[in-house]
Amino acid sequence: MPLAAALATLAGWVAVGRWVRGGWTAQLALGFAAGAGLISLQLLALGLAGVPWRPAWVLLPWTPLLALRLKGARTGWPRVKRLNGVEALALAAALAAPLLWLPYERLMPLSTRNWDSWAIWLFKAKAFYLDGGVQGFFGRAGEFPFAQPSYPLLVPLYGTFVYLLTGSAADHVAKALSPCYFFALLGAFYWLARRMAPRPVALVFLAMLANLHMVNIVAFELAGYADTALSVYVLLAAGLLGLWWKAGEAADLALGSLFASLAAWTKNEGLFFLAGAGLLMAARLGLRRSLDWRLWGAALASPGALVALRAGLLPASDLAGGGLNWANLGPGLRSVLGHAFDTGPYNLTFWLLAASVAAAWKLRLGAGWWILPGTVLWQATGLLGVYVTGRNEIQWWIGTSLDRILAQLAPLALLATAAAVGAWFEQAASASRHLTPPRSSRNLKAGTKKRA
Repeated sequence: MPLAAALATLAGWVAVGRWVRGGWTAQLALGFAAGAGLISLQLLALGLAGVPWRPAWVLLPWTPLLALRLKGARTGWPRVKRLNGVEALALAAALAAPLLWLPYERLMPLSTRNWDSWAIWLFKAKAFYLDGGVQGFFGRAGEFPFAQPSYPLLVPLYGTFVYLLTGSAADHVAKALSPCYFFALLGAFYWLARRMAPRPVALVFLAMLANLHMVNIVAFELAGYADTALSVYVLLAAGLLGLWWKAGEAADLALGSLFASLAAWTKNEGLFFLAGAGLLMAARLGLRRSLDWRLWGAALASPGALVALRAGLLPASDLAGGGLNWANLGPGLRSVLGHAFDTGPYNLTFWLLAASVAAAWKLRLGAGWWILPGTVLWQATGLLGVYVTGRNEIQWWIGTSLDRILAQLAPLALLATAAAVGAWFEQAASASRHLTPPRSSRNLKAGTKKRA
């Protein structure tokens, strides 16, 4: 798995590193997130074309691109300002939790507790690896309804890449994908938070994210699921689109569109997220009356290609197959609110988000900030819409899905709060500069006696 993670990070750095404004933490985090998704798409293309899956065939196209990227890359490490006491403590707390969880993940077997991770996500990865392609599974997908053939394929195909490098269908190796995404989540969160808030605020909220119990559970105990991967893509896409809405940087738009598309390639919840992101990008460009085809292409090319790929390749989802049952709305809404504001699995995450929303008008937070809590609300609304369908018994469905889905949204909720706190600090510092009287200066010339 370390080799697979390193190769994915390198591929992602080649593909998107030029547009990532940040140091090595951002390059590693966004590189892995982008690279894992792009390699999964590459394996899909090779499989559909009938090209044998060999590591050399996968890596060969990246070689000339890597040479070009290295040619224009800057050398040297950026200087890092010394941490103060609060920052050092926050960083230590942020690293402690994942380092304590990591050995535990290695001991956790794939069992009935995480049946879906074995039966859906890693089952497909194993089928692809043993068949040497995707055609066999797609041709017989109807024989394996428990494997959910309509689910997106980023995690299974990247798991296949791990198996190819390992030389066997080793589930204990592939399930380390979730911890890798967790570390990418921390890096992506800090990078975005640092662009929105001072460093002490970014590090304190990073420590809060690293110690969120349910986020840890999903990433380490339930390793093999796709929820941690989806949380990375949702966080990056929403954060980048919020920054683009605020500052208008084309690179933020292009990266936000790419990561929103990869969210839809990860889980069905990501497809709903992509719909909201697409509407958001189109609305912004429409309000600005932009006629720049490059901006429209950056916004809609990746989502359009991904939607076409899913429509042409994967069976339609059967989420609405049971019709609508409006009696589920009340239990669903009570459960979403009750779980979100439970301080056990999520600490104060959603309480702080509510406080930030309440203070947003006084802090004069711009429209770019509202994208962050708006995305949380959008995804929660989509979840309620799914619960209203009659596909499953509501209490069973809530018990098996709600905590994992809220864990997808918790990092974004914390990012919104970090941005609001950062704005408060900046406004307080600005007010302090205006209220502090200027230093008095003595008129040395007037107070000096002339010499006789």
